[in-house]
Amino acid sequence: MCELATLMMMKVASTAVSAIGALQQGQQQKAWADYQAAQAEADARAERDAAMIHAEKIRKAARRQAGEARAALAGSGVDVGEGTAVKIESQIYADAEEDAWTTILGGKAKGAQLDARAQGFRISGKNAETASYFNAAGSALSGAVQIGKGWKKKEDGKP
Repeated sequence: MCELATLMMMKVASTAVSAIGALQQGQQQKAWADYQAAQAEADARAERDAAMIHAEKIRKAARRQAGEARAALAGSGVDVGEGTAVKIESQIYADAEEDAWTTILGGKAKGAQLDARAQGFRISGKNAETASYFNAAGSALSGAVQIGKGWKKKEDGKP
């Protein structure tokens, strides 16, 4: 009887360890997925910020280019307040603004892609956590069945 009780206690302990292990695994997977999601969100912010900084550099370069064009035209005796000089300056700013907006929109698109990836990580983590509950319950139920079979054998007098 002492051996059976010892075996039953070991089976109870084994069942508990299996259930706790399943829960721990789910928690670790969720924590890792949450970390990956946070990293993807940080990358998304960085992409958007980098695009804004690059767009501002494009605009700054346009201002410098327009100033140089204006100075060159004025140096050659052209009236920079009318006609071709104004058209050249306007085209420089229009091209730069188009490039700046293309950069900004590209950064936003990449940021949205990374935000979606972060959401995928969070869903994956939540699914792993939920699965761990079912795995733990399955381990507990399986252990209970095994323990029940052990007690039934003892009561029947069969090995």
